[in-house]
Formats: sequence, C-alpha cells, structure tokens
Amino acid sequence: MGTKIINIVLLFFFNAILSAQTEVGNLKKYSLHKCLSSNYKKADPSFVSHDYSASYIFQLKKADYNNLNSIDTFVDKTTGDYYKRGVMENLEDANANYIFWYCMDFYQSKELDSFIKKIAGATGKKSLKK
Repeated sequence: MGTKIINIVLLFFFNAILSAQTEVGNLKKYSLHKCLSSNYKKADPSFVSHDYSASYIFQLKKADYNNLNSIDTFVDKTTGDYYKRGVMENLEDANANYIFWYCMDFYQSKELDSFIKKIAGATGKKSLKK
C-alpha cells in the first residue's frame, strides 16, 4: 500500500513539473509572437498579420490574461525598438532589418526566462493547461 501512495505522489509531482514547463514554454512563445508582430508592424504600418497564435494561447491554452498583459508590457519595453536597429551588412535594401534575429535572441534570453518564471509563479496557480 505504501508503494502505491509513493507512486501516486511521484506521478502528481512529475505532472506538476511538466505542467509548469508547458506554461513557461507557452508564455515564452507568446512573448516571441508579441516581439515579432509589434516590430514588423512598426517597421511597416501596412503590415497585416493573419497569425492568430496569441488567440490560440489565450483561448485554447487557457493563458492567464494578467500574465499576457504583463508580457505585453515587458516585451514592448524590452524589444520595442528592434525594428529601428540597423543591419550589420551593407545591403542594398533600405528596408532591411534583423527583427526576427533580435526577437529570437530575446526569446532565448535568460532575462525573458526569469521574467516568465516570476510571473507564472506569482499567479499561485497553473495558468495554462496542456
């Protein structure tokens, strides 16, 4: 009987870890989406994205609205000028940019990781479901 209880506790423990990893991963994906979409829109105001990833994360993955608002503010503050950054090569395209490159660096940053883990833990519950 004791072994069964230990197995059940371990199962719940590992399930909680996987849920937390899923939550952090989805919030990071939302951050990448926000960085890309807002910078492309700033670089070209006529840009229209038909990417509904943000809605998917909010509605189907059950993201906490407060977490998404916090991410919006953080991403705008941290990455809001990526569209302005110059290119490192002498390209003949006057509209050239490295928005994707900078946003991917941001997505992989420890700064974003720390921020996401902080807000995900602050809600006191799992904001996203598998």
